[in-house]
Amino acid sequence: MASGKTTALELLGKIARLDVFEADRLGHKLLREPWIRDAVVELCGRDILDGGGEIDRGLLGRMVFADRELLVSYNTLIHPPLVEGIRTAVEEARNRNDAEAFVVDAALIFEWGIGQLFDAVVAIRAAQGLALRRLLREGLTEIEARQRLNSQLREEVKVQRADFVIINDNDLEALGRRVWFLWEHQLAPLKRARAT
Repeated sequence: MASGKTTALELLGKIARLDVFEADRLGHKLLREPWIRDAVVELCGRDILDGGGEIDRGLLGRMVFADRELLVSYNTLIHPPLVEGIRTAVEEARNRNDAEAFVVDAALIFEWGIGQLFDAVVAIRAAQGLALRRLLREGLTEIEARQRLNSQLREEVKVQRADFVIINDNDLEALGRRVWFLWEHQLAPLKRARAT
């Protein structure tokens, strides 16, 4: 979260022809599904709805990240269909094989236990304090930002489990070079090996 993974992905998209699946976008779509929307309202209360009867995602985020038990209950509800959607998208992409790379943009690969679905997992590691500063710029309070960061596996664990790690020290040019090097020397060879 807030490590710069989306920026790294945009830079990769300038180098390679990508088919990108955004887990957040699927999560937003799922919240509009009537059965999930109703279950979230039952879990969090009707105050979670905006004036149009839709779930207010900002309010939902503040509620669930402030209450560990509520977060666990919410995740139990939303994660299974989200993970299933990712599995389906990966299967379909493997069958199509029409892009240089199929990429899943997601922060919780290891929390969901789906790392084995991919040929490679790339972790983007933000310089110390950078993720917190980014979340603060997005309008979260420091407490809210820390709650969100603390809801995930520690960065050190993700770095150990990832196949590749890119350090993002907030220098866009340096990040671009690192992304290019990773593609040219690690990921593209994986793609070629898989094709043979």
